[in-house]
Amino acid sequence: MALKPSIPYERAVTPTPTCRRLYLVRHGETLYGGEHHLTEQGYRQIEALGALLAGVPLEAIYASPLDRAQATAETIARYVTAPIVTVEALREIEPGAIEGNDFAEVLASIRRYFAGAETTWDTPFLGGETYRQLRERVWPLIEDHARRSDWSRVMMVAHGGVNNAVIGRILGTQGPGLANVDQDFGCLNIIDFFADRPVIRLLNFTAYDAMKMALEAPSIDAVADLLGTSLYPVGARLRS
Repeated sequence: MALKPSIPYERAVTPTPTCRRLYLVRHGETLYGGEHHLTEQGYRQIEALGALLAGVPLEAIYASPLDRAQATAETIARYVTAPIVTVEALREIEPGAIEGNDFAEVLASIRRYFAGAETTWDTPFLGGETYRQLRERVWPLIEDHARRSDWSRVMMVAHGGVNNAVIGRILGTQGPGLANVDQDFGCLNIIDFFADRPVIRLLNFTAYDAMKMALEAPSIDAVADLLGTSLYPVGARLRS
């Protein structure tokens, strides 16, 4: 007899008192400065995640102030009853001045930064913030939740670099390189807190492609392909 597959959250979820759960999300697919905050595919990615999370008793959705994260949080909020709180510390790692630079050269530099063996925690990102500075900016928010016991279920909507910093710290990555952790568009990570100890329960889950059948390329390559074909023609320069 065939077994009926279980469906998550068919009824309201009752949290376990000893477990506090953080849902860490990367924003949906975006053109990074295009006309819309997310692409049509990006909204579909987040709607799939939102439908999966319906019934989860979230107390708050903390979101980066960047438009792509705000649009992601607003889409998820249609499926769950939780206020959106903008948190400046969750913004993506900040580059230096790149406006007017050749897009292809900038993209190649981004690839080298995240995939290159020579990148360390103290390597500036395109002449801007270092990964160590990013970690020092983001980690106090996680540490604060580890210490507190007045919450049960919250979400943070952030970015690939931010999520990598948080996950790498929990995994004990000591450097000098970055954590070898990918974060696909619209992915979900679950971090459980037992007392002040964070434990990764789920990593880089994509509700829209649970088996990663169309997600074999590194996420930075997916970004490059998307931007190169959709927004910036050959020889284009970055605009504000």
